[in-house]
Amino acid sequence: MLALLKSIIYAAADLYAHRRRYIVNANVFAVIVIAITLPYPFIYLYLQVDVDPWILAGSLIFLGAYAGVILFNYLKLHTLSKLLFFAAAVCQLFAICVIFGKETGLDQFFFAAFVGVFFVVDRYQRILIIPALAVLTGEYLLIQYINEYMGPIARISPETAQTIHYISTGAVFSLLGAQCLYFYWGNQRAEAELENARHQSDRLLLNILPEPIADELKRTGSVEPVEHDSVTVVFTDFVGFTASSETRNPSDLLRELDDCFSAFDAIIEKFGLEKLKTIGDAYMFAGGVPVDLSENAVRCVQAAKEIVAFVDERRAKNERFWQIRVGVHTGRLVAGVIGRKKFIYDVWGDTVNTASRLEAAGEPGRINTSAETYELIKNNFPCTYRGEIGVKGKGPLPMYFVG
Repeated sequence: MLALLKSIIYAAADLYAHRRRYIVNANVFAVIVIAITLPYPFIYLYLQVDVDPWILAGSLIFLGAYAGVILFNYLKLHTLSKLLFFAAAVCQLFAICVIFGKETGLDQFFFAAFVGVFFVVDRYQRILIIPALAVLTGEYLLIQYINEYMGPIARISPETAQTIHYISTGAVFSLLGAQCLYFYWGNQRAEAELENARHQSDRLLLNILPEPIADELKRTGSVEPVEHDSVTVVFTDFVGFTASSETRNPSDLLRELDDCFSAFDAIIEKFGLEKLKTIGDAYMFAGGVPVDLSENAVRCVQAAKEIVAFVDERRAKNERFWQIRVGVHTGRLVAGVIGRKKFIYDVWGDTVNTASRLEAAGEPGRINTSAETYELIKNNFPCTYRGEIGVKGKGPLPMYFVG
């Protein structure tokens, strides 16, 4: 029975989440109104209300109309379903209030109908809300006027009217309570979904931007560029990657590259450094951005040594695996966010260019540093002076191998 009821309620509710919810709401309300309408003829008969049996049989018309609401939804005639729902509710309310009079309290169902409008009209049909509320309000006032100057069509004793009033009050309060609970649960579910979506959005944003930068972007909508006095920039590049890409399966190649970069990510995260970007098989990270970091040169070299060790370990298992060059330089630069649709946190300045040149002038399996970085790490790592080596666009530069 429950499975059948569930299949009826979810009839044709296969649209995306927003409209699906309102279609289900309309089906739920149709089932509820059918459940409330169905016992009333039997209640009137039990209470021996003096009313034409044909009028009581008219309830079948309304029951059929509410069943039609579910049928139209099943046929994907959703707007027609809503119009039928409103038409049936308006006609039924008018009929029962005129037939049975004010003393039965049946006019209280207008309150539930007024609230119910907001549960079945989605934002694509919101043009229906104001007319529906206006019609219900006008009809309620008209019913009050008619009942004031005209007695009920059905002949009902005061005691019977009072009994029906109690039953109607209980039904209306139950319906309003169900509506409120449904709204509360729906609101709680929506809040949980929004919170989950916000966390997912934050996680995605933190995958491309440092946390302080992401916070600033969410708070102000933009990120001001910042000049940093001492930042260590590291470039790595695989030796022989381009040649191997011409002979190896692309999927296998990218899988190995992903494994390496994932390991690099874990290493720099351990040392509190910031990954900036990858360009092909090149990997770039820095220490000292977006916030100042003490001993950033030492941390960067420690991370670089672990990266070289990781690659050497992979190469020991497979001599065809690539080797890696590493270049490190420390200096001033500007950091910030560029782009409007696809954000990227990046750094600019001569420091970046010099680090790139140091990587290109290095040797496989070695960490090549500038004199500026050497002065900051010489007490922590043994270094070998290479002399002054000419680089493109910079002339001869003093360089040091770490270790």
